[in-house]
Amino acid sequence: MQEGYLDQRLIGQQFVIQPTDLTDGVTFYGIFYHLHAAVPLHVGDTVEITATSPHGLTVIIIVPSE
Repeated sequence: MQEGYLDQRLIGQQFVIQPTDLTDGVTFYGIFYHLHAAVPLHVGDTVEITATSPHGLTVIIIVPSE
């Protein structure tokens, strides 16, 4: 399997930020990732993964928390 293949498959996936996502990171398929964004993230934000790197996942806010 190509290196980074699983990470690349995450691009486009959307999820809602939970409290532990901001402090500990998020887990997909048993792998821990740190989150990176251009703006501060808040619990309840719906985000989409736009890029992956060895340093974590880059996300953008699709629907901000209320």
